[in-house]
Amino acid sequence: MRTPTTRRLIGRTSCWVLGGIGCLGLVVIAAIAGVFLFRSVVTTFGKPIEAVVSKAQVVVPVQRSAYDALQQYATANNGKYPKSLKELTPKYAPNDLTKPIQLSDGTEVRLVYKPPKQGDPSDTVILEHTPPIKAQMEMFGQKIDMEFTYQVQLNGEIYQQQVIIDQQGNKQVQRQRYRR
Repeated sequence: MRTPTTRRLIGRTSCWVLGGIGCLGLVVIAAIAGVFLFRSVVTTFGKPIEAVVSKAQVVVPVQRSAYDALQQYATANNGKYPKSLKELTPKYAPNDLTKPIQLSDGTEVRLVYKPPKQGDPSDTVILEHTPPIKAQMEMFGQKIDMEFTYQVQLNGEIYQQQVIIDQQGNKQVQRQRYRR
């Protein structure tokens, strides 16, 4: 037996069903927007950082081998370090560490050695490279230049120094330990 209330519901969709379909539509739209946002973020941040990391994977191993050769030299010479990297070849380093390192983009990077003095603290930078590894990204219509330099300290720790330069020429320097 049909009551007056059930007669009104027959042939009509309840507001709960309509609301659920509407919410489902919003979830689908949000998911699609999320995919496009993710792609945009990967293009904006991922590609330049990926290029820097691939270049670091060439430079840092050479720096590590140079550091190892410097330590061997210092051990053999009563804790004294050489005046230049040339003194390491061929006894402590098989390759000439003063030769440029060729990067994938054709850039040539050279190691810069800063001989430590007696009593220098363990966080003194003794090896880095020049020129810095450069990258550029565009964010909200503005180009941002970045320069990365990998520095080896007297204690063997490697740090990444990042200089961010905005379109007005303002520089922001960050330094963090390199753990790769």
